Formats: sequence, C-alpha cells, structure tokens
Amino acid sequence: MRDESTADDASGGAPAADPDRVALQARIYADGRAAWPDLDLAPEAFGAHAERHAAELAAAHAADFYLACACWLRIAGASAAIQARHGAELEAVLKSRNVPAAQRDDLRQALWEKLLVGRAGAPAKIGDYAGRGPLGGWLRVAAVRMALNFREQARADRLVPAPELDEAQHPASPDPELSFLKSQYRREVEQALRDALAGLGTDERNVLRLYFLDRLSIDRIAAVYGVHRATAARWVTRGREALLRGTQALLERQLKVERAEVDSILGLVRSQLELSMSGLFRGSE
Repeated sequence: MRDESTADDASGGAPAADPDRVALQARIYADGRAAWPDLDLAPEAFGAHAERHAAELAAAHAADFYLACACWLRIAGASAAIQARHGAELEAVLKSRNVPAAQRDDLRQALWEKLLVGRAGAPAKIGDYAGRGPLGGWLRVAAVRMALNFREQARADRLVPAPELDEAQHPASPDPELSFLKSQYRREVEQALRDALAGLGTDERNVLRLYFLDRLSIDRIAAVYGVHRATAARWVTRGREALLRGTQALLERQLKVERAEVDSILGLVRSQLELSMSGLFRGSE
C-alpha cells in the first residue's frame, strides 16, 4: 500500500519540482535578466510562463524568451523594447513584400497589436513564442504572414493597383523572409511535404503530379481523365488541401512548436507550394 506520509512533500501534498527543470529555468531567467536588467520581471511570474513552454525550454534563446515573457506579462518597457529592437526589421519585411507605403503604417500597427497587445477573445501572440529560434525570426515570419494576407485581401478588394500586386507576386529580387524560413525549417518542411505526399492516395498523387510537375491546366487534366473540368478542379483542390493538412500535422509533431507558429510556417509553404512540389516530384523520378 502507498505510504501517504512520505509520498508527498512537506508543502501540503504537491509533488516535488523537477530539480533539473528548476535549474534550467533559473539559468534562463538569470541570462535574460542580465540582458534586460531594466525589465522588472519577478522570478515566480517568469517560472509560471516558462512552464507553458517546458518542452522547448532547453533550446530557448534566453534573452529573447525573457523579453517575450516580460511583454506577455505586461511588464513596463517590454513592449517598447521589442518595437525598438525589431521595428526596422518588420518595416523592411512589409516593404520587401511590396505593401504600399500608404498602407504600411496601418498594417504595422495592426501587427504590433496582434503580437504584443491582443484583442478581445484573442490574447497577444507573443505568449506563443517558445524561444526555439531568435525572436526576430519569429516576428519576421508573423510579418510575412500578415503581408501575404493583406495582399490577398487587397487583390480581392481591389484596393491596390494591379501593377503593384503583380510586382509583389513576382518580386525582382530574392525574398529575404522566405530565405529565412528555408534556413530555419528547410529540412523539416521538405520531409513533412514528402511524408504527406506519400500518405495521399495514388489518384491524388497522380493528379497533383500532372498539375505541379507536368504543368497541365485544369482543362487538360479533365481531358486526360475524361471528366468535367469542375471535377478535375475539385480533385486538384482536394489534393492540395489534403497535402497541406498532412504537412501541418507532421510539422506540429516534428517541430513541437505552438500551433500559431506552425500556421505561420504553413502559410509561407502554401505561398511557395508550386515550386516545392515540382521539386519533390522531380526528386522522386
């Protein structure tokens, strides 16, 4: 029978804390406090936040995680510190994605609000930052996602002249944010896409091969299968979405990061899906 007198610690029944985890949190706290001495973040509050990201903490960027935690807990000066350190980077992201100057200020403000303040029913996204990569990179991915969403909405609403949208769709120079994404998650994303593709049915894979690798139009795919073009279009859409869903599930398991971060990564994968898929199909031949 279990000995109740010794099973629990002297604190009233709570299990003893893992000493290795406590030591890790203390080290990250000390490193973070040294980097940001003006941010008065209590150790207990930091520890509670760190517990939310316990699985990722061993690889956390201490100074960045401390700063993000301070912002999440509304410590005076933390939000201003993030904006001062990373504001120019986010401005460069929006500019590189050809967001018109007239809309950049509003978009930047909306981005900071979403990330650092939150809205009714939607807490600040900075709480999702687990420290796995540099905070600047995490913020850049979020900015690219917002810029892509803006572009899609602007195209639908016709708020931005067509030439600017065409330039954004086909930038003249390499996109630094997509380059960052590839450098951070390249292997994981490629493997997840490959595994998700292998998990599709043979017909779905064949349709996607015709679409992405052979570059057949919906009409030509319909002709190959002897079906109406609406049916062929539905097959392509269904295959794409099944592929993205499978990739998302695999990334969540492989990267072990918050859903919001996976969504940002997947949004960029979606924007480059044609290029990625044609490469995967060529590699499998």
